[in-house]
Amino acid sequence: MGIDFKKALVVGLGYRTGLAAANFLALRGVDVTVSDSKSSDELRDIIEKLNPAVKIIAGVQDPRVLESGFDTLVLSPGVPAAIPLVQEALKMGIPVISEIELAYRNMKGHIIAITGTDGKSTTTELTGHIFTELGFHTLVGGNIGIPLISLAEKTGDDSVTVVELSSFQLETIDTFKPDVSSILNVTPDHLDRYTGMASYFEAKKRIYMNYGDEEYFIYNRDSAVLHEEGAAFPRKSLCFSSSGTICDAFYKDGIIYINDKGEHLPVLEEKRMQILGIHNVENAMAAILMTLSLLNKIGVKPDFTAIAEACYSFNGLEHRMEFAGEYEGRIFINDSKATTIGAVEMAVKSIKSGGVLIIGGRTKGDDYSRLRSIITDKVRGIVLIGESQDKFEEIFQGLNTVKVKSLDEAVGKAMSMSQNGDMILLSPACASFDMFSSFDERGKVFKDSVQKIMEGKISWI
Repeated sequence: MGIDFKKALVVGLGYRTGLAAANFLALRGVDVTVSDSKSSDELRDIIEKLNPAVKIIAGVQDPRVLESGFDTLVLSPGVPAAIPLVQEALKMGIPVISEIELAYRNMKGHIIAITGTDGKSTTTELTGHIFTELGFHTLVGGNIGIPLISLAEKTGDDSVTVVELSSFQLETIDTFKPDVSSILNVTPDHLDRYTGMASYFEAKKRIYMNYGDEEYFIYNRDSAVLHEEGAAFPRKSLCFSSSGTICDAFYKDGIIYINDKGEHLPVLEEKRMQILGIHNVENAMAAILMTLSLLNKIGVKPDFTAIAEACYSFNGLEHRMEFAGEYEGRIFINDSKATTIGAVEMAVKSIKSGGVLIIGGRTKGDDYSRLRSIITDKVRGIVLIGESQDKFEEIFQGLNTVKVKSLDEAVGKAMSMSQNGDMILLSPACASFDMFSSFDERGKVFKDSVQKIMEGKISWI
């Protein structure tokens, strides 16, 4: 489809997405302007990486800029479509598309797209790893931190591109139609942006909005929201479950099975996987079903042994149930990427005998009171960090809680609250921006704190 416009406004100069989209268009002769509410000083590092031909409007998102006569508006995922500039563009009949849509129009090969509240990044990387191990030219991008537009030129007729998509990115797709897609789960998230669960789910469902009869859709039958929607899913829909055996992939007694024409085919042993927790079993089931679906669509016979070995060799993602060290009989787990209640729920299921949870940060509009029933019987202590401390102290009233000012202090308190054999789990349920620039920085600081306590630099007795 390529590029069919001559003058574009990129709204939101994000460090990765907006920058990549603007430079992609400028290199192809499009007259590009970028607009961002941040000042030029705040954007200095990004502006230095822009193509010199790109014009910049910083410090304001004024609808009057549209008087310059743009053919298309490319919206960065962090910018809500509800802002006046975007709404005015829609009133004027100017097409508003996402960077994902722009990339799709300039890509070749096969596409697998993954969304959901939790598990997107791990499942995306695992699926990409499987196809790489099977010998395919594989690319991985999207919400995982690599703009899809930056991969467009690298795709070929036989390539497989695995894309992580947020609800924000899906809001402004148009013709995007992946060969295989998945919604892993749906629990409350980003309710500071959406009017409620219904509108959040509607954004997720756009992942298959252009489907015909040949594309595959994979979903988690254990998710109540998805199960209820099942009858409305595309014709070629497959499900997975960790609690029942009627799905196309299911988990029982430590084994992942594929339901192959009524025959239960054992494919994967959980104990041989390097990634921990029942949520990663579910992620593996989704990845396997997506792999089998694409192979079937392109007429390639699956090698189940090779698929299993690829799953066994996958090391997982940094900051997602990542082993961070062992000290005095305690296992430290870095789950800094867990910014939702659903992610924390999955994480604490990995606590076998007892543990201490480090939780807190910048809340995202969810009903965090749900955490009490999830956590109460799993941990012997809760360490509260960040600006949400008072909120969580109230939620966990009557439980063993302590407030701290740093992750160094959090690790020390967690040690003193724990016992030999316990897990000490950083799983914050919140965004990181009150204390850190990203979940990545938060996770790295946590691992540094673990290292310090192992070296005797943090007192805990």
